[in-house]
Amino acid sequence: MSAAPRGIAFVLRWGSYVSALLLGAGVLWVATAADVPIQAGPAMPLRALAGQLAERNPYALMQLGLLLLLATPLVRLLIAAAAFARRREWRQALAPLAALALIVASVLLVRGR
Repeated sequence: MSAAPRGIAFVLRWGSYVSALLLGAGVLWVATAADVPIQAGPAMPLRALAGQLAERNPYALMQLGLLLLLATPLVRLLIAAAAFARRREWRQALAPLAALALIVASVLLVRGR
């Protein structure tokens, strides 16, 4: 197996493992801590995530797990585009970059609402 498929497999495997670990740890923390209320609501703003992690907020840990889970396929697209570009297969390199551009545009359009 060449380096690109190994890199993609590594990112997908470990991104999934680490995000599941973070989500599971956060859920277990909420379930076992007497001082942490079970709550549902909007996600915390990204700029508050680091501070909430420093304050030992289990919901921040779960949000970090979800962010990692969402970022994993995006990193896979970047690895695929880089692998194609390294081999100078420009048309194939454009496909994952176009998919990534559509995802970024979607996020920006939704954030603008």
